[in-house]
Amino acid sequence: MVPDVLVDPNAFFEREARSPGWLRPTGIVILAALVSIAGSVPILQASFRNLPPEVGAFSLVFYIIGVLAGFVATLLFWLLYAGSFHVISAVAFGGSGSFGDTLKLAGWGFIPHVFAGIVSASVNVYVFSDVTFPSDPTAIDAFVTSLRSRPVFLVTELLSVAFLLWSGFLWMFAMSHGRNLPLREAAITVGIPVAFALLFRVYSMMGGL
Repeated sequence: MVPDVLVDPNAFFEREARSPGWLRPTGIVILAALVSIAGSVPILQASFRNLPPEVGAFSLVFYIIGVLAGFVATLLFWLLYAGSFHVISAVAFGGSGSFGDTLKLAGWGFIPHVFAGIVSASVNVYVFSDVTFPSDPTAIDAFVTSLRSRPVFLVTELLSVAFLLWSGFLWMFAMSHGRNLPLREAAITVGIPVAFALLFRVYSMMGGL
């Protein structure tokens, strides 16, 4: 059975906001973080494949740092989105409720991030599994730019925009019920940080073309 949060988010968050829990939304965010790590592994492996043997130990350290950074970044995004929703709704519309509840409800909005991560990881495995980065560090930027210009990455970026909009749709209902806001005010609350995130995505896409 398809979860209610996907087919009827309004009814789902109306129920969930009465007594939100930590377990399931935290699990969703962690799953999104793990999928993000899986997507970064092929890139990290390809970038270290052509390194000189003498820097092998250092490459392992950077590999671990890169993996941990992907995990931590997802958790930070959770905090940033929830914090933005909480502050905007409180200052602009007098929203009520605790930050803990806002954080819990915002975690559900990372369901689309899981799907986005799966798509990105699949593309990275396809592209980077047989790619070897140039040994000359000065040539890496141009090499990455040429890879990013492939149509498959453009499709992935467009899908990431669609998944972010989907997250915004879920967050709108989450904040409406979690912060006791009319749907219009909840849409504005969510729309401001999501718009900034979309602008950054579009800027990144244009930079890769």
